[in-house]
Amino acid sequence: MNKRKTAKKVTLGTKGSLKRKTVVASTEAAAISIGIHILLIVFAGSIVALQYVQKQKSLIEGSNISRPKLERRQLQMPVKVQNLQKKSRRPKVATRMATAGPTSFALPDMMGMGGLGGGFDHGTSAGGRRSLSTMGAAGSLGFGVSGVNFFGAKGKGEKVVFIIEADKDMMTDARGGFNTYRYVKKKLSEMIEGLSSATLFNVMFYTQGHTVMFRPKPVPATPENREAVTEWYSKVNETPKSVGSLDGMGAGEATFYTPRIKYEDSRIGDNISSWMRPVQAAMEMKADNIFVLCSGWGLHIASDELREKLYGVKFPDHSEWLKKKGWTKEKQAEYDAEWARIKPLAQEAMRKENEARKAKGLPPKIGNDDLKGYAAKMGLKLPPKPKSMSWELPDKKHRPIELTKHLNVVYEYNYKPNKLRKPTVHFVKLIAEDGKAYSTEGSDQSVKKRERAYNSLLKMSKEFGGNLELLRGAKRVEDLIKYNESEKK
Repeated sequence: MNKRKTAKKVTLGTKGSLKRKTVVASTEAAAISIGIHILLIVFAGSIVALQYVQKQKSLIEGSNISRPKLERRQLQMPVKVQNLQKKSRRPKVATRMATAGPTSFALPDMMGMGGLGGGFDHGTSAGGRRSLSTMGAAGSLGFGVSGVNFFGAKGKGEKVVFIIEADKDMMTDARGGFNTYRYVKKKLSEMIEGLSSATLFNVMFYTQGHTVMFRPKPVPATPENREAVTEWYSKVNETPKSVGSLDGMGAGEATFYTPRIKYEDSRIGDNISSWMRPVQAAMEMKADNIFVLCSGWGLHIASDELREKLYGVKFPDHSEWLKKKGWTKEKQAEYDAEWARIKPLAQEAMRKENEARKAKGLPPKIGNDDLKGYAAKMGLKLPPKPKSMSWELPDKKHRPIELTKHLNVVYEYNYKPNKLRKPTVHFVKLIAEDGKAYSTEGSDQSVKKRERAYNSLLKMSKEFGGNLELLRGAKRVEDLIKYNESEKK
């Protein structure tokens, strides 16, 4: 009995021990499995993280990869337009400038770039209305194109030059004197103010033998340059002492123009004067629109060497000419003494007249040429001198055809190599208050001479595709506006 109970107990004890061992072994296996899975997860995660970091690094770090360079190509629109023109057998449209005219539609001024309406016109007439192929230079969108109304002469351009005469002839009483000239400068400032900031411009003033330029080359019409140019020319013909003088105008960045090219293909060469000097300077700057305000055709004196070639005549020295005509030293002394007597009388008479004009609110009076011309109008006559050599020998002036040929040579030299179109040159003639294109007073010979000069100016403007307009001077601004309808627009 006891043995059986003991055996049974032993057997029961062994089974409990095995059960516990089995539970322990299962627990350890589960822990090992879990550990292995954790290690696998960590390992796999490390691989993914490593690949992600390498990709991020490759995005940041550059590598020297040689790629073929693409050649920069220009827009093809102008070429396509020209090809269409060839197929339709129509004349080519100008690529730089157009005369102002009504546009199909206008776009507003954007960021100071000026109106763009002129660049989107359907016209292609000889008058120069712009099409898509003419929107600025080299097929640009025409942001630098500005329209100008220069005292009635209208045009559009990207490079504009304004030329104003400063000689005493612009200041005569019949043309309005100081009031008219101040009005001209004020209107010029308004024209420049209306230019697009991308438009290049320059301003020149000239006398018979000198031309002064605001800048050696055209500059953008920025607010700074607009303000600077107005300040620069404000002193031109502002006081009686400064009339007809350009002294001090060439200081700073401004400069006097000196011809540096002698155009051998023309007879004139570098012997140019009056408005020919600034027009040639503007052409050498490759301006597309040139506007000239003048008192007339001007004096374009030929050199003695050229006149001798043209006419086959040997021109003597002027002093020798006077001696030949009997102008002795005694006669010269008599002339000088009479002038010493007359000059103070003319000065006093002019002073009194200007005081009376000042009391009426009028500007001072300026003589036609100088005090001698004013004295002659007062009846204070000097002893007569022999007539000029030009009365008996061939005229000292260049003929209009010679001036036209010369400017065409300047155009061919400066524009054609760059495939630029011929510049447009407009003339505006300042005339007397009576509204006549030229004075009809005096002898028939004098009137015919003035008529020829006017017609020469007209032909020159047509030769270069421009217009000839008339600006009527007046002593009062109200009359200036009333007489000149173009100024109301």
